[in-house]
Amino acid sequence: MTDSYITNNHLKDVVDELKRYLDEEKDAPVELIAKFICELKVSNLLIPAVEEQDAFAFEHIASEEDGSTYIPLFTDIEEYQKHALEDSEFGPVAFDFDIYTDLILENELDGIILNVEGNFMPIEKPFIEEMFNLPETDDDDGVEAYNKEELKKIFENVTNESLVEFINDEDSNDDIERLYVELSNSTLLNLVINDKPLDEFAQNGIIDADDVDGFSLCTIDNDEIHMGAIFTDKNAISKAINADSDLYYYGQITVLSELFDFILRNDMDGVVINPNGEDYVIAREDILPQASGIEIIVENPVFRDSLDYAFIL
Repeated sequence: MTDSYITNNHLKDVVDELKRYLDEEKDAPVELIAKFICELKVSNLLIPAVEEQDAFAFEHIASEEDGSTYIPLFTDIEEYQKHALEDSEFGPVAFDFDIYTDLILENELDGIILNVEGNFMPIEKPFIEEMFNLPETDDDDGVEAYNKEELKKIFENVTNESLVEFINDEDSNDDIERLYVELSNSTLLNLVINDKPLDEFAQNGIIDADDVDGFSLCTIDNDEIHMGAIFTDKNAISKAINADSDLYYYGQITVLSELFDFILRNDMDGVVINPNGEDYVIAREDILPQASGIEIIVENPVFRDSLDYAFIL
């Protein structure tokens, strides 16, 4: 589970801003604390640990003041290496943040310290417990999901005319609440990619994820920006596909809540609707409330199995 590509740059930016208030002994704005909580929830942090077949051991550090014990966690490999000793028995292992919550509770620890040798941030156990104090929700309400043939028919014919009209409105960027309404009423598409063709696995143009070991989401990546991509219809997809690429492209019906979760957990900057078309950007900060448990979009449960299938374009 070691990963030197973990970044958490958005979390680091929030910590830097929050630390400025704490260092000056000022109260941080509520909005900043909320953003910190959301970024922490979707973080994937490094811990000094060793994994064996039947055991898992990890480093913890004690406060010189009162003996409180903390888990040292790190936002990236550079921060980790500031702390790690060459002869340490531990190495960098990555987990989602909710795993660390379990470690704290199971081992009766007092919290975590983030980037202990850098711009460090101690986070106490009561604060962490409160972060995850959310009511459970029923995702499907007993509604039967569409089968793969029904999903394919929708994929082939969806247009999302209302959303297209909205994103072409020059004032749409100032109306985030209406954007959420439009997204809730839309059925959007995404691209998945593979370095080899998957057509041989298709039945009636439908590829089952179980037959190909899952799908890899197509994203927009360069040195400055890392975005997800979603589409209003098949025609919009065709404009975005790079004909000179060595990759093979397939389409899906998007489950937006899962897409947003992927964007946040992978430290990406947001989502683009119809790249090479309208190029409408939904910034990370506009989907970050998803991490707090706030239902920013209303998901239609009939599409909950959509990501199990991809379609030949």
